Amino acid sequence: MSKPYLTYLTILVNLIVFQQENQWGGSENLQTLHTLGALTTEDILKGEWWRLITANFLHYGWFHLGANMLGLYYMGSIIESYLGKIRYLIIYFSSGCLSMILIVFYFLKIGESQTLLVGASAAIMGLIGAMGAIFLQDWRQEKSVLARQRFMLLLVVVGIQFLIDYHTPHVSLISHIFGLIIGFISGLMLIRETA
Repeated sequence: MSKPYLTYLTILVNLIVFQQENQWGGSENLQTLHTLGALTTEDILKGEWWRLITANFLHYGWFHLGANMLGLYYMGSIIESYLGKIRYLIIYFSSGCLSMILIVFYFLKIGESQTLLVGASAAIMGLIGAMGAIFLQDWRQEKSVLARQRFMLLLVVVGIQFLIDYHTPHVSLISHIFGLIIGFISGLMLIRETA
């Protein structure tokens, strides 16, 4: 089994961007985050579509970065090893970027244009969704107790994550939900391609 080098590279890019945040004024400085590519609905409406990508690599403070990179290390390594490098990238970027697009539509619907959105959380939740797709497929094919237990345990972990998200200020629960769903659907489609 090959090493998950793209996962390592993705983590490295996030760390380099975080270093830039600190050099430009601090990772908890909203103006710095905005300058470096945080997402707001207003900016997207102005045509700054590149923020759909850059916002995925920015993080608000050390805890935000650390929690996301730990999740990325574990989830990314599993998905990249199981589905391969290209499929890993498809799931990661589609979950992150499509979640950002859906958040823009959601913010438009509720009339919110100024909220800054940053972080790799939606992309990482997409990897968790893809893992759910893998476990579900294994359960359906193997009919084994272990496969069912893995899938059920993952559902419990996701439920706990959403409870934490709901009670934590400044965390976008809705983007996590979008990421999870997109990752699950992407995972199902990509697993079928490998079958």
